[in-house]
Amino acid sequence: MRKIILIALATSFLSNIWAQSVNQELKTDFNKAGSNYYIYPVPTKPLTPAPHGKKPFYISHYGRHGSRYLINQREYDYPYATLKEADRAGKLSDRGKLVLQHVAQLRDEAKGRLGDLTSIGAEQHCGIAERMFRNYPEVFKGDACVEAKSTVVTRCIISMDNALRTLAALNPKLRITSDASEHDMYYMNLQDRKLYHQKWPAKATALYEDYCTRHSIHEKAMLRLFNDSVYAREDINLYRLNLQMMKLASSVQGTKLGRQFSLFDEVYTLDELYHNWLQLNAFWYVAYGNCPFNGGTQPFVQRNLLRNIITEADSCIALPRPGATLRFGHETIVLPLVCLLGLNGFDQQVDNLEYLEARGWINYRVFPMAANLQIVFYRKNPTDKDVLVKVLLNEMEAELPLPTDSAPYYHWDDFKAYYLEKLASYKE
Repeated sequence: MRKIILIALATSFLSNIWAQSVNQELKTDFNKAGSNYYIYPVPTKPLTPAPHGKKPFYISHYGRHGSRYLINQREYDYPYATLKEADRAGKLSDRGKLVLQHVAQLRDEAKGRLGDLTSIGAEQHCGIAERMFRNYPEVFKGDACVEAKSTVVTRCIISMDNALRTLAALNPKLRITSDASEHDMYYMNLQDRKLYHQKWPAKATALYEDYCTRHSIHEKAMLRLFNDSVYAREDINLYRLNLQMMKLASSVQGTKLGRQFSLFDEVYTLDELYHNWLQLNAFWYVAYGNCPFNGGTQPFVQRNLLRNIITEADSCIALPRPGATLRFGHETIVLPLVCLLGLNGFDQQVDNLEYLEARGWINYRVFPMAANLQIVFYRKNPTDKDVLVKVLLNEMEAELPLPTDSAPYYHWDDFKAYYLEKLASYKE
């Protein structure tokens, strides 16, 4: 009987990994304030070698599409129209005039491209696929099978295409299949109306709104764009302008224009960015985390996906050379899936939104553009029954709430038993 060594969970792990505060991180990379618009960070930390004799033989993956343009036209039109009208009235400051110029450039670039993958988004998936191939050559050798599926959204399909073309160029012998169909949306992008409607009960809404009020900076930041504070307060919805400006500013990094200017730098101070981020972080926790204010069940929106991952893996383990299963979708799948799995303590319940950062619940560490989850399977040979798995979050080794004798590697039987029991505990 193998020796089981219990790992130290959330508190000790997070205290080591997440020691640096978000405020400190923003000083070196203020793009992180963009939360789910954060451009994909290329990993630099080396991977832990597998236990003796174990070799990778299969990868199960779910990845978010890469950087994109904003989805709704009003997200470009509202900041532009608001600033343009103020400019006609002679009410913009010099800073406001510069911001208007850059907002106009972003709006023009996005014409006809709403929600589309940017060229940077395409590059992100090419890079991830190449590193996957280089890190796990055993999985992709010879005529290995690669089965890929995407949600039916164009940016996800194009992300999949970029990844698959990269793999095919690295090994033309690969047997690659791909699909994007409503047939698979029940697990690729489940829209659970029951969980959706219980996201924001009165208590959760009140606590969230109170939190946002305490961290509000919209008036201070937006007034800087105008030369007449009376006009700005009376004629401009400063709260809405800040919401739209923050989203637009966050998106710049995912476009080629991000190499020319930054609205973050032009519009906000570091402290203002931080407080905007705090509000966004709290939103994502309440909407998709294991939040106690709405029942703590939101992560189960990805129960079908987790079941699919387990079922597909079991069937592939039975094969001598299974290859890889790749899935391409959205951050609204990646985040609750990470919370359902409890990776890096993201399954924790935090009963005070002020404690989220200190407890390590920090959104951009989970779902930057092109965020991805890779479950890598290891064994000595096809007859080896002791299959190990390692989970990578954005290509970084992640901790699971499971016992193991070889972290960051876990026994597949333990993984499967733990999560099947967890899935069975949820009553639909």
